[in-house]
Amino acid sequence: MADTFLSNPALPIIRPDWQGNALQNGRFLNQFRQGNQSMLLALKWKLTTNPQKDEKKNDKWLPEVLDPRAFLNSQQDGLVWLGHATFFIRLGGVTFLTDPLFFGVSMLKRKVPFPVQPSELPPLDYVLLSHGHFDHCDKDSLKTLRKTHSFTVLTSLKMKHLIQSWLPGIDVQEAGWYQQYQLRENQPKVYYLPAFHWHKRGLTDNNQILWGSFMLQTPEHTLYFGADSGYDQHFKEIQKLFPQIDTCLLGVGAYNPAFIMQPSHTNPAEAVQAFKDLQGGTLVPMHYGTFDLSDEPMGEPVRWLRKMEAEGEIPGKLQVLAIGQALPLK
Repeated sequence: MADTFLSNPALPIIRPDWQGNALQNGRFLNQFRQGNQSMLLALKWKLTTNPQKDEKKNDKWLPEVLDPRAFLNSQQDGLVWLGHATFFIRLGGVTFLTDPLFFGVSMLKRKVPFPVQPSELPPLDYVLLSHGHFDHCDKDSLKTLRKTHSFTVLTSLKMKHLIQSWLPGIDVQEAGWYQQYQLRENQPKVYYLPAFHWHKRGLTDNNQILWGSFMLQTPEHTLYFGADSGYDQHFKEIQKLFPQIDTCLLGVGAYNPAFIMQPSHTNPAEAVQAFKDLQGGTLVPMHYGTFDLSDEPMGEPVRWLRKMEAEGEIPGKLQVLAIGQALPLK
């Protein structure tokens, strides 16, 4: 049971019945059920033989990498997948970068390069940081970006201290779930929303910083960035507040073995179910093809999605992007 609820008192709450994010002994809780992040599961993983070992070894698939600079330097609304969970997004002429990750992380090397030099990214209005895991909240990438760009960070409760320790003086807005950030007049509306996930950067800081997802909205377009999340009821809850979501950016990789990955990420079938729950128009998969994080073969997520598409199991449109490929948004 929660012993307190927390939100940012400076920001509006958009869900009428929402008390704030539940905490227990200073640690944030998921909304519907708690995932098991025991180190014993990690040990079990290391001691378990991967049933897809040979298939994975023989799978040489990697995503195509394209040059995104023509779109980046345009004024057109749209998005570019830059690998993993990093997207450049331009909505209403306002620019966003999600979970910037330019390099390898935590001993893991990128399988494909970041498609431009970070200094070549256009001017940025906002950086969206969904949560504190190293492959989404990367100190080196943020410090590199700060050398050439000025931006405001939109992120989660209890994250400000960490970010400002790396980037002194940076403007950081923290939000709890179902809260709206304060952006300038006539800019897109940006909301922080739930995810089924967790936080850890050190030995004892489990769930001391909140995790979540984002909705970006203009009168012409509504875009959901799902960040890292396992499948749960929150997708249906989000749809109730946002009945017309044009574009959904959802993770489809790092899902095997399920006993450790399922409370953190969605496999392609779970991502499609989330897309159905959100009643989205276009599904853009992410969180695959950039790093080797789990037991499934690198190309399996795309093959699985294509099979579901061929069998008519994906409503709306599936848009599988190359890294660096632009998707214009009307």
